[in-house]
Amino acid sequence: MERKPMSLTQEVWFARCFPLGSMRAGMAPVHWKGWLVLAGFVAGLGASGAFGAWLASIGLAVKGIAAFGIGAFGSALGLIRATHKKGDHVNCVADYEKGKLRV
Repeated sequence: MERKPMSLTQEVWFARCFPLGSMRAGMAPVHWKGWLVLAGFVAGLGASGAFGAWLASIGLAVKGIAAFGIGAFGSALGLIRATHKKGDHVNCVADYEKGKLRV
């Protein structure tokens, strides 16, 4: 029996890294939009780090650390939300790579 994506109307951007029986529940991008979300996370992390370093360099180290923490937390929340909302929690990346499922 062929497994189908979670919804025929919803576009899948992420899929499980490991099969369903595995205890790990990591998600990986399977669509270019998923890779774009991941790049946005990395860019947000870099931007918040640069802003925090700039604040620290002008003598506001505590505010720089807080700014980095808030920016990193916001970036992580955005990535987690996208993987939860646009992710296939049943099928794994290998199913998409084999061509059994389409994105």
